[in-house]
Amino acid sequence: MTGHPSPRFPRLLVTGGAGFIGSCFVRDRLARRDGTQIVVLDKLTYAGNRANLAAVETDPEQSARFRFVRGDIADPAVVAPLVAQADAVVNFAAESHVDRSILDPDAFLRTDVLGVHVLLEACRAEADRAAGGDRAAAPRFLQVSTDEVYGSVESGQSREQDRLDPRSPYSAAKASGELLVHSCFATYGLDVVTTRGANTYGPYHHPEKLIPLFITNAIDDQQLPLYGDGLQRRDWLFVRDHAGAIGHVLDHGLAGET
Repeated sequence: MTGHPSPRFPRLLVTGGAGFIGSCFVRDRLARRDGTQIVVLDKLTYAGNRANLAAVETDPEQSARFRFVRGDIADPAVVAPLVAQADAVVNFAAESHVDRSILDPDAFLRTDVLGVHVLLEACRAEADRAAGGDRAAAPRFLQVSTDEVYGSVESGQSREQDRLDPRSPYSAAKASGELLVHSCFATYGLDVVTTRGANTYGPYHHPEKLIPLFITNAIDDQQLPLYGDGLQRRDWLFVRDHAGAIGHVLDHGLAGET
């Protein structure tokens, strides 16, 4: 017996599923034991860690519904056959560190823009197959984006319809990926949804990120690095709350919405 009804999308392709938030989504989704099958596609860059999925791979019931593929979302030959077998694609794959984007913007454009384009093209091919009767329905595509596409917010909170004002190569690349996603809804009628999560913390967080970096520096009696005058404020999401919200949008979000 499970505590969850039959899944709306029984076969998921989760890109970037070995990363911090993506692996949490995979662990929690498979732990429902509702029959969902997940393929993780991950390039295993600095942000991806196969050990993040150890709890899945060592569980006999969950591992039987799980497959890992090492590959690049910007490679159509890798992406196309995986999307062809999926009922939905959840795209966590991203270069996501602002400082790294300033030093090496090319990698961010490849993953966060070209990679999104390759995934969308594969979904569009599957939509054509569905229209021709070769599969029951086109896959849903969920783009995991970031609140950093809004830029600096001087007061209050951003709303979905606020103007995008990215301030770094990272946030500009994520905003570009979002625009590609929405254009595929407007032009081709693809079933797409987008989420914009805030800064996220919790278990398995990469040690270069703010909260684990401050903790480890404090343990080692090292300086705590601050931007500017240190008075900036951030909203924070616990990783399981963020992953759960993404799952809710996947299951219930309206196509074309952010």
